[in-house]
Formats: sequence, C-alpha cells, structure tokens
Amino acid sequence: MTADSFPGPGGTASGGGVQAPPPPVPVPARDADAPAGPVLGFRELSERVIASVFDRYPWVNRVLMGMLAVFAGTCVVAVVARLSPLPLIPVPLFVVAGYGLWQARGVTARRQLVNWVLLFAVATLVGFWLISVVGRWVE
Repeated sequence: MTADSFPGPGGTASGGGVQAPPPPVPVPARDADAPAGPVLGFRELSERVIASVFDRYPWVNRVLMGMLAVFAGTCVVAVVARLSPLPLIPVPLFVVAGYGLWQARGVTARRQLVNWVLLFAVATLVGFWLISVVGRWVE
C-alpha cells in the first residue's frame, strides 16, 4: 500500500489517491404546465385490467357463463321448493348477463369489451338484489 492510496497530506497526489466520482449532470427542469405523460383515468385503467384478464385467462368467460347457469338453476329449484313463481323474477337478468358475456367473447376492442363486461356485471348484481328482495317478500 502506498501513501497515494490514503487521502490527506501524506500522499503525493493532490487530495490523495481515492477520488469521489464526478457529480451527475443536472437534468433540465420541465415546465410545471407541461404534462409528464399521458394521464390515465379510471376508464382507461379498467379497460387495461379487463382486457388483460380476458387475454391471459380465456377460460374466465366459460366459468362465468357456468356460474350464471347455476344461478338460474337455483332460481328454478327455488320455484319448486317454495311453490311460488317469485324466484323466477331474476332469471331474465341472468339471461341478459349471459348475453353480455356471449358478446364479450368475440370482441377485440377494449372499449366494447368493457361495455359488455359492464352489462354482465350490472345485470348480475341487479339479479342478486332481486333475489334478496324476493326473499324478503316470501318470508
């Protein structure tokens, strides 16, 4: 080890042999008014998420369609169990939800895919809400 490797007055190099790296080059400041890039809203984010799920997992459509069939079948069984036609009220909404899924399976545009999936989700949720309302009526 030589005296050049230690910082301080003992070495022959000015300031010693160990040197700090040069400071980084400053980045020019941007305008505060200029956007940093495209700002994505809720619609664009939901389009990306839904499209990625339907692209990565093509079986999701079939599973959701099977679940709708189970929901509709449960309503038909409830008609027999309760001896009342009231549990059939949500079945048309499950059919509309199934139609939304059927249309969503062949769509390539993100916006249309979101619209069909939204139809499926809203119709399914309203169908479940009607099941709860019918359950209160029958009590």
